[in-house]
Amino acid sequence: MKTRIVAVAALLGAMSAPSWAAALDFSAITSAVDATTIVAAISAIAAIKVLPNVAKWGYNKVISWFR
Repeated sequence: MKTRIVAVAALLGAMSAPSWAAALDFSAITSAVDATTIVAAISAIAAIKVLPNVAKWGYNKVISWFR
């Protein structure tokens, strides 16, 4: 039992070491994302959600001119 506790403590100590944390470097990912990318993505999602309704409204508006 005591060896298990020591093994778990050693494992947790090794996982919290700075050398392990330095291996997880997300700077390339976070530097690639800027405000322009985020605004473009939100605009694209909004267009996908809104354009079908706008197209339906426009179609009905044009058809109403010929009735």
